[in-house]
Amino acid sequence: MRILIPFKATNPKSRLSGILDFEERKKLAELMLLDVVEAVSRFGSVKVVSPAKINIEGVDVVVDSSDLNTVVNSEINNVPLAVVMSDLPLLSGDILQRFFNSEGDVVIAPGRKGGTNMLLVRREGFRVSYHYGSFFKHVEYARKIGFSVSIFDSFYSSVDIDDESDLLELIMHGKGKRSWKFLTQLGFRVSFEKTPRLERVS
Repeated sequence: MRILIPFKATNPKSRLSGILDFEERKKLAELMLLDVVEAVSRFGSVKVVSPAKINIEGVDVVVDSSDLNTVVNSEINNVPLAVVMSDLPLLSGDILQRFFNSEGDVVIAPGRKGGTNMLLVRREGFRVSYHYGSFFKHVEYARKIGFSVSIFDSFYSSVDIDDESDLLELIMHGKGKRSWKFLTQLGFRVSFEKTPRLERVS
């Protein structure tokens, strides 16, 4: 199995700039990437693609400044191919095993906000169109070209870390992950009131 992980190295996780400075966001993004690489590596060969050169121990990175759709579509006819986003630190071997065992020409793990967090393509001819409700676009396109589609239902694969509410999920469910350890070292914790709330203790 070929596994492609796109990684945004420049100004990562900008929507977290209200609670994390640039260096903290950069470190968090790199640690989440390591969490994902560790989870997926036993299922196949891993290729990380980034628009800028990065040095992360144990990770081979191919520099490609093309946009996300171009990067993925240039790889997608060499099937089977799995595309896994780099900000899914809650992934585990069990979740990925179920994902890779799912039937269908195309298997899609949706994000909580309508994105495509993981994609598995087993037939040539599929094209991706990320951003702006990509999950729905990918399902529609697969059906349009006559591909069978399986939708992978998993809370842990649906949590991509983009904003403060996502960090709350990581703190609550990611114990032991590199990214979780980093956030707790920064002083983040969950305050359990009527509803769980993320707070940072200085």
